[in-house]
Amino acid sequence: WCGWPIDRIGTVRKLKGNSMPIAYVMNEHLDIADRTAIEAAVRAARCEPVHDVPSDASELDPNADVGVIGLPVLPEEEAAANAKIRAFAGTGVRVVCIWLHGEESGITGVVPEGVSKYGVTVDIGSPKLIGALKGAIDVWEAPGGASRPAPITKRNKCV
Repeated sequence: WCGWPIDRIGTVRKLKGNSMPIAYVMNEHLDIADRTAIEAAVRAARCEPVHDVPSDASELDPNADVGVIGLPVLPEEEAAANAKIRAFAGTGVRVVCIWLHGEESGITGVVPEGVSKYGVTVDIGSPKLIGALKGAIDVWEAPGGASRPAPITKRNKCV
């Protein structure tokens, strides 16, 4: 964790002249290995990992920042993860959901409903991970990196 107070990220970014995008890691409980893997990935995409979300959505930069969530999440975190995913998507910030463990790992958890509605999904070992974090490509992968169909996005039609 970078040690910056989360409610002052925007101020700290301006004071330090840091124009690096921020990757807000939304999981509340990650083990050391998962935390390290996510931090390495977001740093490789030239983002600064922050393990919290701002209390004020105006601090988010929809043109640069990214919300990151490790999958699967603990069942007790599902509601909070859905709320965070919706909040980020509602401000125009992209959400990247990273599969941390393949199905063969035996690690159990849930996939929040908001993932299929608002986020892209990419495996931690995927060559597409950096592009997805940068917003250069949209990726829909299953655990282990296999492609999965893009979700159908319902749109309102003007008549």
